[in-house]
Amino acid sequence: MPSETDGVEKIANLLALLLIKDMNKSTAASTLATSGFSNREIAGLLSTSEGSVRALLSASRKKTEKVDRSEAATDG
Repeated sequence: MPSETDGVEKIANLLALLLIKDMNKSTAASTLATSGFSNREIAGLLSTSEGSVRALLSASRKKTEKVDRSEAATDG
């Protein structure tokens, strides 16, 4: 018999899929990570590997850091 936790996880996954349905994989991975999903969970939702998720999140962080440095240079 499924537990209540299983049902909650299914609902969370369905809501996550609705949230990211029109996003590219990089944006979707970042959004899901920010929402508290693990790399394994993100990989399952995006139908990819955990390694791919790590690479997507790393590239996203580097891009964000580059933008932050650029903004700081123009503000200063």
